[in-house]
Amino acid sequence: MPYMRLLLAILAGKIIALLTRFFHIGGGSAAPGLYALKIEPKLIEKLIINIPKNIVITGTNGKTTTARILAHIAQEAGLKVIRNHTGSNLERGIASALIADYRLPTTDYRLGIWELDEAAFNSVVPKIKPDIIIFLNVSRDQLDRYGEVDKIVNDWCDTLSKLDPKTTVLINADEPDLAKLKNCFSNTKEFGKKDLKNIKLNGLNGSEFKIKNLIFKINLPGMYHIYDALAAITCAKLLNLPVKNLTNFQPAFGRFEKLPFGYIFLIKNPAGATEVFKTIAPHVKPRDRLLLALNDNIADGTDVSWIWDSEFELLPKNHTYVSGTRAYDLAVRLKYADLKAVVEPNLKKALQEARKGLKGSLFIMPTYTAMLELQKILKKRYWEET
Repeated sequence: MPYMRLLLAILAGKIIALLTRFFHIGGGSAAPGLYALKIEPKLIEKLIINIPKNIVITGTNGKTTTARILAHIAQEAGLKVIRNHTGSNLERGIASALIADYRLPTTDYRLGIWELDEAAFNSVVPKIKPDIIIFLNVSRDQLDRYGEVDKIVNDWCDTLSKLDPKTTVLINADEPDLAKLKNCFSNTKEFGKKDLKNIKLNGLNGSEFKIKNLIFKINLPGMYHIYDALAAITCAKLLNLPVKNLTNFQPAFGRFEKLPFGYIFLIKNPAGATEVFKTIAPHVKPRDRLLLALNDNIADGTDVSWIWDSEFELLPKNHTYVSGTRAYDLAVRLKYADLKAVVEPNLKKALQEARKGLKGSLFIMPTYTAMLELQKILKKRYWEET
C-alpha cells in the first residue's frame, strides 16, 4: 500500500505538470510537487535514496548561480545531474524535480544538486540527508517570512545539530554572520577570498581569478559571482571532480542575462540589489536606459521595505522606467535617490515603452516574479534549460 501511494503521487504529479504546461498556467516547477506531497508526504525521502550523492545550497544570494556552475562542472566530468533547475527552492520544488525525472524501475542519476530557500532549509534538509551543504551568505531578505539574520542562523544551527555528523558543511569564511555555524557542527570546511589570487573584474565582460595554479574565467561580472564560482569549485573538489575552465558556462535566465538590446539582472534584497547597482553603474552610457520592476508576490516577499535599504543612489541618472505591482513605491524610493522615473505598472507595456526609440542598451532589474513574467514575454527566444 505505501508503494502504491508513492506511485499514485508520482502519477498525479506528472499529470499536473502536463496540464500546467498544456494550458500555459505554469512551468510545472511547483504545483506537481505541492499536490503529490498531499498524497505521499514522504515522497522526497523515498525518491532521494535513489541518488548516490546529494548537495544542498542555501543562502540569501547566489543559490541558482552556484548550483548551475556546480552542475556544469559535474556534467563536464560525465555525471548525470538532477536538480531543481528552475529555482523553485521550497519543498514542493524539490518534489517536482524528483517527479519530473522519475523513471521505472529506477533512475541513473549520480548527483543531486538542490537549492533551498533559507527557511525551507530547516524542514527539507533532514529529508534529503545531503552529503555536502553549502552556506553562501546571509542578509536581510523577506522579513515577513524569515525574520532577522540572527534568527535565520540560529534556526540553521538547530537543524545542523540534528544531521548526520558525516555531512560536510561548507561555509563562506568571509561572511561574519555565518561564523556561528562552525560552533554548531563539527565537520565544517571553508572557502573564501584567501583561496583566490589575481582577481580581475572585467566589467560586464566577466571576471577572472586564480586558485593555486589554475586560472578561471567566468562570463559573469562582480565579486559576488566569483564567490558563487568559488563555492562550486570547492564543492567539486570535495567530490573529487576534475575542474576545468568555466569559459563556456552560461548563467541562468535573469542572472546577468545578455539580450540583443541589453541585460537582465535579478534584484530581490538589499545586499543583492546593491551589488548589481555597483556592478552596472560604471558601464551605463548616456544613451542607455533603466527598467526596474518591483513585485510583492509571495515568492518576492510581501514586505517591500527592503528597497529603502538598497543603494539606488549608486544608479546613474539615465532615462528610467519602473513597473510591477509596487511600481509607485519604487518610484517614490527613486525620487529620494534623486532619480526621476516613468511609471508603468504593466511590465509588458513598460518594456515596450523602454525599448521605443532606444539607441543604447536597456538594463532591466526585476524582482523574482517580475523576472518570471519577463521570461514569458521573451519566451520565444530565451530560457532554454539544458
